[in-house]
Amino acid sequence: MGSEEQPLWRRAATHTLHTSLLMKGMLEDALVERAGLLFADNEALLHLEEAPLRMSDIADRLILSRGGTTKVVDRLEEMGFVTRRPNSQDRRATIVEITEAGRDARARARAVIDAELEDMWARHVSDEEARVLIEVADRVLRARGRHL
Repeated sequence: MGSEEQPLWRRAATHTLHTSLLMKGMLEDALVERAGLLFADNEALLHLEEAPLRMSDIADRLILSRGGTTKVVDRLEEMGFVTRRPNSQDRRATIVEITEAGRDARARARAVIDAELEDMWARHVSDEEARVLIEVADRVLRARGRHL
């Protein structure tokens, strides 16, 4: 079935998904080139800026497997961007904390992301269109019990 014959909701959902995936890939390319971080590295640092987290909480926020999260945290730890420490309340858990070098890396990444999003998104979307997109995305996520 050609795209013109598909229901409008399917075309909108597919366009949204494909646009998101393409933008994520372009952002990651820019992050790697200009900040030395993968997209998941940046997302982990973003969440760790708020507060130290358990590995399981990082996995939940990144929507990654436990093994995938371990790889991200290992990589960040090797770069000196995070440290791990035992959880004093749960000996089975590990707490991950961002370092000052991690905060600096996150600031560099934020500048790269802002510049890229300005170029690939903000120049093409009005404030009103942005509000509608946020509202729709939030409604779709809430219907699935999720939020950003």
